[in-house]
Amino acid sequence: MAQEKPNRIVEWVLLMRQHLPVVRQHALDWVAACREEPWRIWHTPAVRYLAYGIGGLVAAWMVVAFVNSFAPPLPASAKPMATTADFHVVCADPGCGHHFLIHRPFGFRRFPVTCPKCDRETGVHARLCGSPQCGGRWVAPAETDGVVVCSQCGAPL
Repeated sequence: MAQEKPNRIVEWVLLMRQHLPVVRQHALDWVAACREEPWRIWHTPAVRYLAYGIGGLVAAWMVVAFVNSFAPPLPASAKPMATTADFHVVCADPGCGHHFLIHRPFGFRRFPVTCPKCDRETGVHARLCGSPQCGGRWVAPAETDGVVVCSQCGAPL
């Protein structure tokens, strides 16, 4: 019987629980030392690097804000960003094969859809086939041995 692969997350949690009292004691010792000599705060590498990182992020944000202040305003005729798209759809029924467009929100994945010609739910997201037999036509994709191919000519898509 094969041995199960160890769960790394559980190992890390158990390791943290094991070392938590030691870490707590080190933190309390560090706080006590910093109360006696406040300069130790800045001489702690973790605190110093955290301050450098936050300072770098603030500086980058300020540079981006400064550069963006020079961008021209949008024209009054500008339209809002699009939230929908047109999807090419082909009926997967060999007797129908109707190609049509649907207008849906970005990220639409609820295929198959109803074909307007045969009124059946056989419309699949179409792909362009660039093979010489199909000549750049929209086709229904098919999967053969884990590879997506054209359902008409068998060329990989």
